[in-house]
Amino acid sequence: MASDPQKLTAEDCSPPLDLASGAVQSATAAFDPKLCYKLDFKILTPMFFLNFLSLMGRTNIGAALIQGLPDDLGMGSMQTFLVIVIPVVMLILFEVPSNLLMRWLERRAGLPYMRYLSLVTVVLGVVTLGQAFDRSYGALLATRFLVGIVDSAVMPGCVFVLSLYYPATHPQWRLSMLVVSNIVSNVLSNILAFGIAQIDSANGWHGWRWIFLIEGLLTITIGLACVGSNIGRPETATFLSEPEKAVIAATVESRKSTIGIAAEVRVFLSNPLSYLWSAIMVFTVTTISSVAVFAPSFIKAFHGSDWTVPRVQGQVAPIFVVAAALCLMVGWAADRLNHRCGFALFGYVLAIIGYAILRETKRFTPNVQLLVLYLACMGTYTSMAMLWALTCLNAATPFQKAFGSAFVIGVGNAGNFVSAWIFRSSEAPRYTAGMTAGLVLTCVAAGLMVVTWGYIGWCNRRNGDAEMRGGWWC
Repeated sequence: MASDPQKLTAEDCSPPLDLASGAVQSATAAFDPKLCYKLDFKILTPMFFLNFLSLMGRTNIGAALIQGLPDDLGMGSMQTFLVIVIPVVMLILFEVPSNLLMRWLERRAGLPYMRYLSLVTVVLGVVTLGQAFDRSYGALLATRFLVGIVDSAVMPGCVFVLSLYYPATHPQWRLSMLVVSNIVSNVLSNILAFGIAQIDSANGWHGWRWIFLIEGLLTITIGLACVGSNIGRPETATFLSEPEKAVIAATVESRKSTIGIAAEVRVFLSNPLSYLWSAIMVFTVTTISSVAVFAPSFIKAFHGSDWTVPRVQGQVAPIFVVAAALCLMVGWAADRLNHRCGFALFGYVLAIIGYAILRETKRFTPNVQLLVLYLACMGTYTSMAMLWALTCLNAATPFQKAFGSAFVIGVGNAGNFVSAWIFRSSEAPRYTAGMTAGLVLTCVAAGLMVVTWGYIGWCNRRNGDAEMRGGWWC
């Protein structure tokens, strides 16, 4: 493996440290629980809340739509569809530029990464608050456009920052916590929106306006509380001692490069793994979006139209709680074994079993169908966290971590469109064709993961263990 950063090539992008060497084992041992807990408190805690607010700011439109928003603004079905999907388009377009801007501002203007993400969250709160005062479809579309741009910063930014601080035996559980923050947001924001929507006043404000108003104020408040975080690059972190910085520098697999931005991008785009991670992410996000959006509809279909909304919601929440628990347990195991591909494949197998039974709507009882809906949700959330880790661990330099995490997550958001397409409202409530499509796409994701795992092993064997200082991570 070449050591000259000027000669960095696509084949020279594996992490520069060999975990089998005694020196690195010693350094990894120095990454003790005390340092780990300090990083978790300073970095992971604010990230959890920022990701919670990020997803809430994008998905609260769902609760608003059933609280009179379309009628108040005179929106038809196509206008409603555009209002829902316009933020996703912005996520795809702006996640890479946002990560690069965050990195540039830290180096050029001294704006720490976490402060940038916190300020972005404050802006998200302001935009969310502004939606409460929208008086027309055009105004709502404009604010939703801004929601997508602002929201594009948070998730890939957090994944990138975590990749700079934790060595290969520690990041999976932390990335799983970010997935859990999304799960918690999906559950609690709907409960919060339901309570807020009961507010009404003499001035004619319907529940949807109060949802945007109160959730916007909450987002602004928590975002401002996190602004004080000055987390940037590990070498500039004021909360770390010099020995702690040295431990992070010795254990986190990342190399310096002076080849320039254009060359860094070419290296990333010439790596087949970049496209494999992105393709797998699209299929994974499709399944996650399907479960997150349509789970209430599935449960209602299982039990019949006589089930009330509160009763349905009471069945939905435990599904995501169990998914969060499994995601954390598998993340812990992945860190201990320093392995991810097999665990991602395990998640896809669970989802495949779930979809295979869900599509046979007339052959199984409602309780069995509910059980396999658990499997589909548990499997997909577990696999997504693994993909985030694999993307960052197989990026050679900090720039490629920033570019790569945003690129893969951004491309993966196309799965939201696929989900909306395969689960068409005309097929409600059983969505048999959608279940079949979900089964096929999850099988493709599992197949691609097997191919990727084999490709990584082949590359590592080709390079030769005696000559390698690192290798691709699986």
